[in-house]
Parts: sequence; structure tokens; C-alpha cells
Amino acid sequence: MSRPLMTRRHEAVQSTLDEIRRLRDTLGPSEELLDAVGPVLTGLALQGELFDTEAFAVDAGALMTIYELSVDIDGRLGLYASAGMPGKQQPPHDHRTWSVIAGVRGAEHNQYFERTDDGRDPQRGRLEPKGERTLRRGDANGMMGDGFHTIRVLDEGPAMHLHLYGHPLDRLAGRIYFDGVDGGEERPFMGRPDLRTARVTAAELAAMRADGEELAVLDTRDVAVHSSGHVPGSCPVPAAEFEWRLAGLLPRRAVRVVVIGEDDMAAHGAAHQIRRSGFTNVAVLAGGVEAWSAAGYDVHDGIHTMSKAFGEHVAHLRHTPMISAEELRGRRHNGEAVALVDCRPEPEFEALHVPGAANAPGTELLARVLGMDLQPGTPIAVSCAGRTRSIIGVQTLIDAGLEAPVLALENGTMGWRLAGDELDNGADRTAADPPSSSALRDAADRARRLAEEQGVPVIGEADLAGWRADDSRSTYVFDVSSPAGYEAGHRPGFASAPGGQLIQELTARTAVPSARIVVADSDGVQSLLTAYWLRLMGREAYALPDANRGRWLESGTDAVAEPARPTKPYERSVDALQAMRDYIEWELDLLDRVDADNFGLKHGT
Repeated sequence: MSRPLMTRRHEAVQSTLDEIRRLRDTLGPSEELLDAVGPVLTGLALQGELFDTEAFAVDAGALMTIYELSVDIDGRLGLYASAGMPGKQQPPHDHRTWSVIAGVRGAEHNQYFERTDDGRDPQRGRLEPKGERTLRRGDANGMMGDGFHTIRVLDEGPAMHLHLYGHPLDRLAGRIYFDGVDGGEERPFMGRPDLRTARVTAAELAAMRADGEELAVLDTRDVAVHSSGHVPGSCPVPAAEFEWRLAGLLPRRAVRVVVIGEDDMAAHGAAHQIRRSGFTNVAVLAGGVEAWSAAGYDVHDGIHTMSKAFGEHVAHLRHTPMISAEELRGRRHNGEAVALVDCRPEPEFEALHVPGAANAPGTELLARVLGMDLQPGTPIAVSCAGRTRSIIGVQTLIDAGLEAPVLALENGTMGWRLAGDELDNGADRTAADPPSSSALRDAADRARRLAEEQGVPVIGEADLAGWRADDSRSTYVFDVSSPAGYEAGHRPGFASAPGGQLIQELTARTAVPSARIVVADSDGVQSLLTAYWLRLMGREAYALPDANRGRWLESGTDAVAEPARPTKPYERSVDALQAMRDYIEWELDLLDRVDADNFGLKHGT
């Protein structure tokens, strides 16, 4: 089986540029460099199947479209594919840097000129002809930065030519052109070029999702728009958040990235930003989500839909015990002891929670419950906003061998509200009592036993070092300790992702589904439990328990890993607490539409 087209094109482009960089660094900008680069660029251009007319189409109604293939983040090289229709032409213009053009298909006629005046009077430029050449498949020609040339696509069908420049096009300030071949008045040329990125069709994206190679699908629309319909498994990351989120979402610079935008222009703009951040293998989904849906592929509604569907799948297979809001209220009314624990992060808990609940977030739940002073046999009800996190929490306690009856509060705060009961807010009971040393040891023993029984792999420092140095695969490294524990001290380069939230927000925190995931902790509990659940979700996860002990650690918070939230509720809010309440209310409206059979929310349900 041949390797995917996007991968082959990327490897060919990068291999060509590596050789060109070597020549540039040896010869410097010179006529000798142009002569040496010509055959190298021609070798790439002759692989015409890499530059098909669908992926590199001329925009409707245009005569020319420029595709950016690769740019060096140091600003010293830029490679482009110029697609043109017969009739495309450019007046005499300069490049301000050395350049080489090579033909892929069609015919592009070039006339070359030398400027003969001294350039002091911008009104009276003079040009003298220096020759002409028609560049077809297999032809190449170079030009130094002070030269001028015209371009005209001949009537031999659509044309494609590779254009290599000593600096990226959008950084070549001060380029000029003249109206006539004799010269005349200087005019600014292509100050802000409109650059495109290679397109992929919906069918090509579907094939890539199943070809076994790493792929990140980035949905760059606002998260509220993403929630109204998205490609399953796509990672929501609005373009405004690229600066602080891309490095965490894409650990490997050469990973395939397909961009989805509000429209094609927005997608091309986002792809350009991604390349400027150092990622080299980028394409856009032509037509976006609408084209994906029109091609007959599923579109999912909501956020964190894969994780929520997984929770429903777990509840169905494991027959997770539930307690309704009405039953919990009745037991309380009858004076029966029921311990209610809310497993969401502290900010969500503070915003809205069932009255009387104690907060024990995520994979801290096991140690905190073991540390609670409960009478033997006291039932424990676990709550979240809707269902997913409480299902995972209850099954964690059950799988860890907790002796007490454990139940998930059916539909969480949403179910409580729908039953006609009021929700509470505030931080008067933000956490269950911190677990004692004996409770922590008990939790660690149970987590270790569960991990051994289920085959959760525990790695060592040599494994971690090798994987982080491996540029052929992506590896995510997360510290799954509590936010307070992370802030107190974490290993450099490890993003904060409290265990339960990583399970809930997996798609938003890991854009490459087939990547390795390493989860570390400080207590020997949370990494094992997190890796256990991630592997059940089909991810290649590894635990690094007690990873922070006896090491130099950084302190402080981590805003980089925090996934995006819908902007509209925040725009209505007046303070942080109200913002969280608005977000929870917005999300609760989506939670009762999970399609477990399809592991997500199907569009329109």
C-alpha cells in the first residue's frame, strides 16, 4: 500500500528544502546557488502527482492562486506552488531576494530584465531586456533579488509552477513593479499576498482517519459553533488561541494537520498561522463541515462528545448503579444516611452543585472517599453536571474494590434541577476532608492492584526520555495531579490535566488520537487510574506514578493546556462565577442527546 499523499508530499518537500538549505549555506546567495538549486527544485516539480489540480485548484473566478508549501520560521526560505489559468500574467516586478522557478505542468512564459537607472528617482525607472524563457515541466530558472521578470501563462491548459524564494513572500517588504517593459514609475507589488494551503476533500480526510498514520483535525471555529456540528474527533481550538495552545496540542512539528474553518478563507488563514508556528504538514478541509456532511459522513453536536458517549457505553456495559434525584431526596427526607460527593473541578462545583455535596474532583475521588469518616455500609452517591464524570467516578470506586454501595446521581445537577429542586453555589464546602496518610496508602494500593490486573503499563525514566526525543511519533506528557498539587510543583514540560478532566476533555486536550499519552502524578494514585481509563477509551496511555518525588520541579499554574470554552456565555457574564454558571447551563442543554451507539452526538438529534 502506498503511503498517504499528504505524507509523501510533505516528505518530498522537506527533503528538497534540506538539500537547498545545504546548498544555500555552502554557496550563499549567488548565480552559482541558482544553478545548483535548479535541478533540485526540478526533481520535486517532476513529482507532479504530489500537486494534483484538486488539491491546488485555482480559486473560482481567479486566474492565479498561490499555495504556501513550506516556510522556515527563521524567515530564510519560502516555497510556493503557483497555480495559474491561461491569461494569468504579471507586469515586470522584482523579488528582493534570490529565487528559482520550476515547472510542474503547463507553460509559463518569463521575460527577464535588468534595471539600468540608479533607482534614486522612483518616477523614472528604466528596464533593459535580459532574455526570455518558457518554463514547462522539467524546466527551471533562477533570478537574483535585483532582477525583474514578467509572467504569462500560455494557452496550453492550467499551469502549476514551484516558486522558491530566499525569504517567505509575506515578509518581502518593498517589492515593486513597473507598468511597462521599459520601466516607468515604481509601484508597490503584492505587499500582502493572499496565500492558500493545499486542500483535502471529505473523502480524503475520511481515508486519512483510517490509514494508521498520525493525524490532527483542528476545528478553528468558535467552540459554540463547533458544538452545533463538527467532524467527530476534531479538536476545538479557535484561531485566537493558537499562540498558547498549539505547542501543547501538537507535540510533533511534522504531524499531519487538517484545518477546518468557519469558511474556506478562514481555514486558509488559520493554516497560515499554524505554519508560522513551525508546523510543516498542513492542509485544509475544502468546504469545511458542510462538505463533510454533504459527503454523507456523520456530524456530531455538543462538546466532549466522544468522552460523553464513552461514559454511556461504560454505563451500558457495566450496568453502573444509579440513584435518581427523587430517590435521593426521599432518602434524605426519611433520615437515611447517604454521602453525596461531587467529582467535578472546584470552580464548577462552586458555581452550581446539589445541596449537601462535598467536592472530591476527578481521580482524587478514591483517596478522598477512603478518607471520609463514614459508617460501614453507608451508600455513596457521586454527582457531576450530567452523567459522564459521575459514571466514571462510580466505576472507579467499584473497580478499586470499595466495599460501600456506590451510585451515580442520575443526570447530576441537571437531573436535580429537572426534578424541581434548587441548586446551591459557593465555596462553603469546596472539598471533602483531605485524605489521611493511611487513606492515601490504601488508595495507592488499590490503584496499583487495579492497574496490574488490567495490564496498565508503568514506564520508567528511560522510556520517557526516549519517547520525548522521538520525532517519528507524538507523545503527550500530562501531570494529572490536582490543580493545587500541580501549582506547588511539576516537572518541566508537563501540562496540567487533572485526571478526571483529562478523561472528560480528551479530544480538546489531545489533537492527535493515535499519540502516546504519558500521565504523571505525585501520589501514586491518579496516574494509574487515569491511564486505566484512557486505555479503555482506546488510547495508548502509560502511567508514571510518583513522578515528582525527589526531583527539581517548577511551580506555578498552566494556562496552556486549558481547552477552549464557548465565548457567548462568557460575553453575557459579569464575573467569573457567573461565567462558569452560564457555561454549565449552556452545556447542560446538550447532555441528554448522547448517541452511545455512535460514540457521540449525531447532528440534528
